Amino acid sequence: MMGALLAYARENKKRFLLSLIGVSIGVFVLTLMLGITNAMKLKVERVIGKMGSYVLVVLPGEVKNLGGRTIQLSFYPTLTLTDAEAIREKCPDVSAVSPFKKVSPNVHYGGKSISASVRGVSPDYLKISGHLLLCGRFLTGSDVKNISQVAVLGFDVARKLYGKTCPVGKTIYLFNAPYRIVGVMEKIGTDLSGENLDDRVYIPITSAVKRISNVDYIDGIYVLPVSLESFKAAKEEVYSLLLKRHGKKDFSVNSYADLVNTQKQAMEIFTKLSIIVSVISFGVGALGILAVMTLSVYERLVEIGVRRAFGAPRSAIFFQFLFESAFLSLTGASAGVVLAVIVVSSISVFAAWPVYFPLKEAVFSFILSFLIGLFSGIYPAVRALSFEPREILNEE
Repeated sequence: MMGALLAYARENKKRFLLSLIGVSIGVFVLTLMLGITNAMKLKVERVIGKMGSYVLVVLPGEVKNLGGRTIQLSFYPTLTLTDAEAIREKCPDVSAVSPFKKVSPNVHYGGKSISASVRGVSPDYLKISGHLLLCGRFLTGSDVKNISQVAVLGFDVARKLYGKTCPVGKTIYLFNAPYRIVGVMEKIGTDLSGENLDDRVYIPITSAVKRISNVDYIDGIYVLPVSLESFKAAKEEVYSLLLKRHGKKDFSVNSYADLVNTQKQAMEIFTKLSIIVSVISFGVGALGILAVMTLSVYERLVEIGVRRAFGAPRSAIFFQFLFESAFLSLTGASAGVVLAVIVVSSISVFAAWPVYFPLKEAVFSFILSFLIGLFSGIYPAVRALSFEPREILNEE
């Protein structure tokens, strides 16, 4: 079978090449697009941790999603640390709570000044975000209670100011106030909005509110439900509690997934478009194989007649053409998969995403290509059986 196919391919190089290219493009596009999408998902999971699954975010004022974009329509300085404590104590379906406050002090050390995002958070933030420490420790309940001047640095902040990744025990200055470094976060990367999470400094929420901002309100509260199943119940508990405490709806309770809805929609559209393009490419490849194998039947009638005359069973002729079409499809798929894996791996490296090898996508593409090859070869194989050896040899 293989020898006859290769001999025929050598005589019809352009025809076979075009059919292989059709299948290769389909496999390449499908593997590439699905590979990139999954690499992006890994990036998202790595950056936002549990926040991407079922974390709630309480924000002051009204927040709506308009045209796929999250917009804060109003702001009220009424969300406080006591609200966060009330949620922690009175909502049974909540497992972790972290109020947050963004402040903008000058961040410097040893004559070096950098632009960094300083966030006041509570110890639960580490559990909610799912991020890990490189060294040292995170903020503690004692740090928050005592309004301690301690800080946990992002990976890039530590490297820029101290030239090394673990300056635990050293001092960083926010404005002119010294903060003792107690920990450094592992490298995380950028979030879905493009902010570099490694350029952050985390301090106790009380220090951000009372020492640096000197206000009595916060920017929001992260809430982690006990489980995905308790998400809806937790959301209702938080909403009812705050409505009772505030006496009016001057806040919004959203899922973190809704706040990054634009990015989610973009990824979904990207996936759908990739599937559409792949289906079209696979269709072109299937038609190419069908055309090549059908022409092959007519051009190899003598070969078919001689084999049948010497006793070759009809099933052998049928499976010969079926095998040849499947072989063509898998050969094209191999080229497409290899190229797609190289491209996806390269994009992951250059985009600083987690390294991702689209093995599942490659296997799926191989199976799909094999099935397409089989279905494309059925008609030519059946057609080859419709000719009688005597008629073929008499005509010759």
